[in-house]
Parts: sequence; C-alpha cells; structure tokens
Amino acid sequence: MSEKASEDSLTTIAEVTAQPLNETDGKRKEVVLQDQAIRLPLHRLLLIYFGIGLALFLSFLDQTSVSTAAPVIGGDIGGSDSISWLGTAFLVANCAMHLVYGRLSDIFGRKQMLQVALLFLGVGNLLCGFAKTPVQLYVFRAISGLGGGGVNGIAMTVVSDVVSLKDRGKYQGLISAACSLGSAVGPFVGGGLATAGQWRWLFWMSCPLSVLIIIGTHYILPLKPVTGSVKVKLLQIDYMGIVLSAGATVLLLVPISGGGSTFPWHSPEVIALLVVGAVMMIAFLGCEWKFARLPILPLRLFKTPTVSIVLAQSFLVGVIYYGNIFYVPMFFQYVKGYSALKSGALVLAYTLPQSVWGILSGQIISRTNQYKAVIIFGSAIWTLGAGLQIMWTPDWSLGKLIGVLEISSIGVGCCLQSTLVAMMAVAPDKDRAVITSSRNFFRTIGGAFGLAVANAIFNNTVSSELPAALTAEKKDEILRSTISFMGDLSAQLQIEVILAYAHGLRTCYIVFTAGSGVCFLLSLFIKEVIFRKDPPELKRKPQDDTVALEEQAAAPVPRT
Repeated sequence: MSEKASEDSLTTIAEVTAQPLNETDGKRKEVVLQDQAIRLPLHRLLLIYFGIGLALFLSFLDQTSVSTAAPVIGGDIGGSDSISWLGTAFLVANCAMHLVYGRLSDIFGRKQMLQVALLFLGVGNLLCGFAKTPVQLYVFRAISGLGGGGVNGIAMTVVSDVVSLKDRGKYQGLISAACSLGSAVGPFVGGGLATAGQWRWLFWMSCPLSVLIIIGTHYILPLKPVTGSVKVKLLQIDYMGIVLSAGATVLLLVPISGGGSTFPWHSPEVIALLVVGAVMMIAFLGCEWKFARLPILPLRLFKTPTVSIVLAQSFLVGVIYYGNIFYVPMFFQYVKGYSALKSGALVLAYTLPQSVWGILSGQIISRTNQYKAVIIFGSAIWTLGAGLQIMWTPDWSLGKLIGVLEISSIGVGCCLQSTLVAMMAVAPDKDRAVITSSRNFFRTIGGAFGLAVANAIFNNTVSSELPAALTAEKKDEILRSTISFMGDLSAQLQIEVILAYAHGLRTCYIVFTAGSGVCFLLSLFIKEVIFRKDPPELKRKPQDDTVALEEQAAAPVPRT
C-alpha cells in the first residue's frame, strides 16, 4: 500500500464532514447545527487570542485570589465556621453550568454566550462586595459561579473554532500564559487585599475588568454569527436536560463537598440529597438518550472509545489536580510550618511550569501530528511525580520538595490540553463545544469528589495517628482548627501531631498516585488518527480578508 493510500485510510477514520448533519437515534431526530468554524489572517487571529486570554486571565485571577483571602473574609463577615461554602457555592454553580454553556454557544453563538458568562461573573462579584452576611455572600458567589462555568469552556471552544487541531499548538502558549498568569497573580492580590482589610475590593475590582472584556470581545472577536430567528433558537434549547443536569449536579455536589465537615455523612440530609441527586442524574441521562433533539450531553459521544477514555481520565485528573492544589499547601503549612503566603508562593512551582510544558507539548503535536505519545509521556511523568510525593517527610529539604513538584508539573502540562485534542480528533466537528464542556464537567465533578474523599481519608488517618495523650476534645479541636492549636502543646506532642499530619497527607498522596496510574493505563488505549484537513470553504482568501470574513459569515445554513 502506498504512503498516500495509507494516509487516506487513516484520515477516513477521523473524517467527519464540516457541514452539519441530521442524525437519527431511534425515533428522535437531532437538530441541525451551523458550523461556527472560521479561518482568519494572522493579525486577527492574534487579536482573538488576546481577547480570549484576557477572559481566561480574569477567570483564573478570580478563583485563586478569592480562595486565598477566604479565611480573612470569613472572620470579618462572621462566617469562619462556614467559609468553606464560599468555594463550594462557586464550584457547584460552576459545574452545573458547564454542559449548559457548551450547547447554548452552539445555538446563540460563542461570542454572545461568552459575554453572558462574563456578565454573570461581574454582577455576582459586585454583589459579593456588598454582602452583609455569610449567606448573602455564598448566594452571590454562586451567581459568580454561573458565569465562571462558561468563561473557561467557551474560551477553549473559540480556540478550536479559529484554528485547526494541527495548528492549535502553535498558539497554545498564549492561552497557557494567560491561565498561568491569572493563577500566579491571584494569590498575591487576594492575600494583599485581605491583609490590608480591603477584601471587598477583591470582588469589586473584577467588575470593571468584566465590563472592559465584554466590550473588547465585541470588537475583537469577529466570529461567524449564528443565523436564525430567536424563536427558532429558543425552541432548540434542551430545557429538560438543563433542569435535570443542573439539579442533579447541585444535589450531588452539595453533600459530597460538605459531607464529613458541614454535616455527617450518615445524616438524613446527606442521604436524601444523594439519593434524589442520583435519581435526577439517571433521569437526565434517559432524557438525553431518548427525548432531547439537541442534547446538552449527546450520549452517542460515548460510543467513541477515545472520547470515553478521555472523559474518564478527566474525572481522575480532577481528583489529582485539585487534590494537589489543596493538599500540597497543607504539607507546607502543617508539616513544614511555613506561612500561608509562603505556601501559596511555593505552589507556583507546581502551577507555573505547566504553561511551559503545555507550550512545548502543543508545538510537538503541531509538528508531528501525534498526540498519543505526548499523553502517554505526560501521564507517566505525572504518576512518577505523584509517587515521589508519597515519600515526603518533615525532614525533606525545600529544594527536594520543589523538585518533585516540578516533575509533576511536566506531566500536568503535557496532559491537560493534549487530551482535549485527542477527543476532538475523533469526534465530529459539530461537537467541539459539547466535547469541551463535557471535559470540563467531568474534571470539575472529579475535583469535588476527590476533595471530599481526600478530606475523609485525611481526617480519619490523622485522628487515628494523633497521640493517645490528647483528649478526644483536644483531638477534635486540632482536626477542626489545624495548626492554630499547635502552640498550646508541648514540644514532644507537637512533633507527634506533625507526624500525624504527614501520615494523613501521605495517605492522600497514595490515592492521587493510584489515580494518575490509572490515567497512564487508560492513555495506552487512546486511538491516534491523522488530523482531518479544513474543508474548502474554510480556506483563507488572502486577497481580501474583509470580504472573506463577510462571505463566511453570510454562508447559508442547511435547513432542518
């Protein structure tokens, strides 16, 4: 067989027409979607990446700055014992909207839904700044979460709209830099404003930024508009799927996030929420399977093995990634005795290098047209780094600790975006948005589940390892207030408590290592295909970029 014939046979595996198609699933007929892919001159493409980068920077800045300032906010507003709900409210609302934004961006357009998400984020934070009670703060933060759930997903979908998979790696550095910069700046902004007693400005400052980015994206994102009347678009919305998915997500995540801390796992409230949430999730899957004409989560995606594998990996990545973001600083604070600010700064050794390795992995994929090797390498290195964390002890030097984090960051950087490329390579072009939103949904669900499991493991292990000389009441105070009670203990008891913390964290790291090991094994079964080429209608017309853009925007949409 000739080289050309071999390439054609491989291409056929991944080939899906760029034009929208009707699909029949039993008696149900899916709605036709308009393809929003577009190719632009380099200067316009860079402008789009700049606008998307600003939106992602704001999103990551918001999340990391608020989490850093949370303890101070709780003490000032009278909610120290419940301040964890500041993060939980955002997480639950964020996760509930992932699937919704993906499909709505197909119906109404990427730019429009990105602006809606930024509006929710800005309005929610504006209200947070005026909150007088903890309950008000948590409700308003949930409104912010409604926006946060859309910014990241839609931004990544836009990236997939404007460049081919083959060329995506060439520009990935701009996106990775924006995310890393937001994550790096956030803790210092949050810590600085909280220390100065100006935490309300932490929320207010994002409002003008949201407005500026909304205005900027209006002009910077010359994306292909979605034609059709508002009435037709409203009829395409999967209302039942939205209600069931959002309801199930909330009812499952609230007890998972609060179980064991806010309320006991065996309490009637937790059991009832989990049961009702599980029933709603089953009903949601049934609705998507049999009734929805334009499902927010098309179950046919799971018929493609690579998509199912990567979504399973995304769940595990959420467990490992968010678990490390939370439990690595705990090691620095509880075991090494570093301040919260220093611990947050040291975590940058884990987050910042990820962008560098994300850029390198993207370039490799663009130049070689191969993503499987990158994913396998990243999963293996991540497993190695996670395994080395199991060996951490109180006497490890700071240099050795950072070295282990650097190893893990290589794996993270190689895996996060390359797995998304793997899914898009084997899925239809029309599913770009739902592929991205599904990946984010599974990763966030995994993060919530992983934190809940790790919290239970940590508390149980530390409780069993605490010195017998401590009373049950004192043990409970140590578990609830962590290092604040260390000063009241003798030197010998302090050492024993630190060792108990180290043992508890080691148990968590064992769980994370097992998860990363499973990710590595799953990566071996990912199918690699040759990236499909752009259809003729997406080819650039260098003689007149403006006319080319207008012609693409005015292209007729197939009727249902």
